[in-house]
Amino acid sequence: MKYLNEYFTLKKIYNFKSEIINVDDYGISIYNIPFLSDINNRFPDKSYCSGISEYNKEFIRKISVIQNCDCSESLKIFDIIDSEVRQNNKFIYPVYKKNDGIKSDSVIVLLHGLNEKNWDKYHTWAKALYERTGKAVLMFPISFHINRVPPSWIHPRIMNNLSKERKALFPDIAETSFVNAAISTRLQFKPDTFFWSGLRTYFDLIKLFTRIKSGNHPCINNDASIDFFSYSIGAFVTEIMVMNNYNKWLSDTKAFLFCGGPTMSGMYATSKYIYDSETYKSMTNFYVHNFETEVSKNKALSRYFNNPDDAAMDFKSMLTIDMMKDYRENKLKSLSSRIKALALVHDDVIPPLSVIETLRGTEDRIPIDVEVMDFAFDYDHISPFPLGESIQDKVDKSFNAVFNMAGEFLK
Repeated sequence: MKYLNEYFTLKKIYNFKSEIINVDDYGISIYNIPFLSDINNRFPDKSYCSGISEYNKEFIRKISVIQNCDCSESLKIFDIIDSEVRQNNKFIYPVYKKNDGIKSDSVIVLLHGLNEKNWDKYHTWAKALYERTGKAVLMFPISFHINRVPPSWIHPRIMNNLSKERKALFPDIAETSFVNAAISTRLQFKPDTFFWSGLRTYFDLIKLFTRIKSGNHPCINNDASIDFFSYSIGAFVTEIMVMNNYNKWLSDTKAFLFCGGPTMSGMYATSKYIYDSETYKSMTNFYVHNFETEVSKNKALSRYFNNPDDAAMDFKSMLTIDMMKDYRENKLKSLSSRIKALALVHDDVIPPLSVIETLRGTEDRIPIDVEVMDFAFDYDHISPFPLGESIQDKVDKSFNAVFNMAGEFLK
């Protein structure tokens, strides 16, 4: 089936309510598996989160007075206590596999990009990976993404009003939209939540692998191989996972990184679909320019990094190209045969040079295979495979080239 037809077919048949969804004529089913995410004592407590929220609300009120504008939706973002968001704590993730009733002896974990609200574009990716490898494909949502977000964050009217407030509060803002308004407000004023959400995802994946290894996963065997196909910020998470290699469970894991792989300093995420210019400035100042200082000022982060685990150090090494460079490059070098990256020429969010500099090292001494590809149509980081009918033959060709490459590596 052509990419465009397959995109709309899979989008139409997928839902979170059905336990099993049969993909007719392909011998494939999509299994919706429930997951309960845990909160542990490594995370900030409720009282600390409430205190930070009140501080930020007061700051926004002061700006709103200066700019003479309403900021009611902006303030509501800070009424949310992360640990109490039901959708983030209990959710469904889909698994593509053969509908033969037999547990798979291999699985590819598919991780998505930043600020994704649904799986729409990833269904074709998952199916393509299954067809080319025969491995189950498990699509796992990052904390506060896809079906793990509060309902208000995907409510068009509320988010449109929030975007309008951001324009009023910050007259020079660029790339604000109803799509990125929630994450932009959240990360601009509470940039540390990027770390805590990432850490939550790390622990979630550890719990997922624990379930697999204990033989309690309904679709995956306990001795199954675990690989990754990861896109954008999902590649960032994957690098930390394989660098850390919790319990030695990922010693043979392969990771295919699509439009991802650089340190945070090499990502340029200002986009109507990711986050706006004010948030980019805040995130860059926090993680790229002043991380050590910000940690020292933040009680929860300071407590965590004063007694860090290995994954925290791996995260820290992926913030800038110069921070813990030898640590990062030695780890990547040891993983070089098990990582392959594909960057796109016209990707302005994750430029090829950023991917190459990180994965091959500043002195080009890491033998990780980094491919750079271009397509014969207009595309960008958000839409590498656009849906326009007039270009579908070209899109089909490029889509197959990408997933043939990925499939060959992950087979």
